[in-house]
Amino acid sequence: TNTRRASSSGPNVQQLPKHPKIEGQPARFRETFVPHKKNAVIVSMDFAAQELRIIADYSQDENMLACFVGDNLKDMHCMTAAGILAKRDAGKLRSLLDVLTTTPTDATEAQYNAFMLLKDGTPDNQKMYKEFRALGKKVNFTTEYGAAAPKLAATMLIEESVAQQYIDAREAAFPRTAEWKLEVIDEAKQQGYVRTMLGAVRHLQVLLNSDDRFISSKAERQAVNFKIQSSSAEQTKLAEGRMWRQELTKRFDAVCYGPIHDETVFSVAIVDLYQFLKVGHACMVAPFANMRVPIESSISFGPSFGVQI
Repeated sequence: TNTRRASSSGPNVQQLPKHPKIEGQPARFRETFVPHKKNAVIVSMDFAAQELRIIADYSQDENMLACFVGDNLKDMHCMTAAGILAKRDAGKLRSLLDVLTTTPTDATEAQYNAFMLLKDGTPDNQKMYKEFRALGKKVNFTTEYGAAAPKLAATMLIEESVAQQYIDAREAAFPRTAEWKLEVIDEAKQQGYVRTMLGAVRHLQVLLNSDDRFISSKAERQAVNFKIQSSSAEQTKLAEGRMWRQELTKRFDAVCYGPIHDETVFSVAIVDLYQFLKVGHACMVAPFANMRVPIESSISFGPSFGVQI
């Protein structure tokens, strides 16, 4: 694709939803991907928060870095959720702040610590925690590439004014990321192109200079998107290259099913599974470009791509 991600057809394995699209009917598309033989499993190795880590590394936003670097890691989606709670239910947040034994001087950290009290609280508080964290996650991923309030409102089926509140909460939690995106757009306008972490180029000068504001604003989003999405794509391709050089499908009884966004999918005989995972996982978490944020990958396997542990 234009973002250097893998594309697929017949079937398009990049479009296999995990979650139900119709209430009460589970999305079972991934279950059609089954092992290549008996006594084998489908293995998925998935980059952990790949794009968010790349944004954190690019922007060096302190709050975002705190989610990925250090001994006391924060939950990025909860940081956004805490800001949303402050806007939607200030009374609830105040009551939580009153319970804190120590209140940090930094307002964002204080909100975050108060919000985290919901996680192990009463059943109602736990329900609120899950609801707002899910909101925070949606906002983080939807606005990752510069989606404005109208787009977020359409995606989440909410009023634009509410969507703007959610965006404001995210930008308050991670102020440096918003500044970095503006810097990327300014760089693209000055140079006419942007580069990935490894130096791949996307030319955008003609689109950025368009008199049609729809086209020029789209090019601005594409500039930021290319820095993030295309660097992520390169990271995945390098992992695949390492797996090829390690001859995973020759050394082990395994078949490569291909990359699906930020994960690599294989079918592996159970007898080879442990050794395969040791070698394959090392390929996923090897250093990339000059990233200082650590690279992590989850591992799951199961009787199909849809049923994973």
